[in-house]
Amino acid sequence: MSAPGIPAHAGIHHIKLPVTDLERSVQWYRDVLEAHRLTDLDHRRPDGTLFAVILDIPGIAGRVELRLDPATAAALRGYDFLTLTVEDRPALDAWVAHLDARGITHSPPIVALVGWLLVVPDPDGLRLRFYTKQPHGLDESAVEFGSPWLGTGPTAPGPAVQDVTICAVATLKALPGHADEVRDLMRSVAQATGQEDGCLTYLVHQAKDEPNTLVVYEQWVSPAAMGAHHKTAHMDAFKKAAGSIVDWPPQAQLLTPCD
Repeated sequence: MSAPGIPAHAGIHHIKLPVTDLERSVQWYRDVLEAHRLTDLDHRRPDGTLFAVILDIPGIAGRVELRLDPATAAALRGYDFLTLTVEDRPALDAWVAHLDARGITHSPPIVALVGWLLVVPDPDGLRLRFYTKQPHGLDESAVEFGSPWLGTGPTAPGPAVQDVTICAVATLKALPGHADEVRDLMRSVAQATGQEDGCLTYLVHQAKDEPNTLVVYEQWVSPAAMGAHHKTAHMDAFKKAAGSIVDWPPQAQLLTPCD
């Protein structure tokens, strides 16, 4: 007697991605992939709190759910969760032009194992990829194994996370009448910082009962990475912009793990 066959399914229903800021991510996927938010499918808790949105994205089977889950988003930072097919190198170059026109951060075209590859980190650092259907035809020696955009998996166990990472909390207080400006400024800082090498987490929160107070939690792979962050162009721009709208200087504290 033959075993019963595998039950049928109808393909992908939806893909779920963790994010730290729903509105920011919706706008990013709209800019990059012309995503359309299906507001009638917004996910809300009984108290009305929005915790997930559903996107319809041309060319992607099923739908994409963005789920508010900062911890998971931070843990998956750098993970290449989705790879889309493009026909050939000219098609990839068209995506480069599209992204550049919108100011979207992306890798250069990369020689991957078979085809050309373009990597586009979303606002939380999860990596959307475009891979050519047509092989590049280059010798294996041309593959860019050393590219920071091309994941090749771990090569050896590293030190424990608590032995190398550094964490900090900073509190900023907007001067009266400048809360909206400070929030917008910190959104820009968070997006730029999230693309830095060595940044594991950079989350901006607003104090629940003090709308003029913002709290930043950041985690870096090393003290050197955090130090380099403070010398970046976007941090210089932040200091200049914030000097007249923030109670300066912000209050910062380094954190150490409990034994």
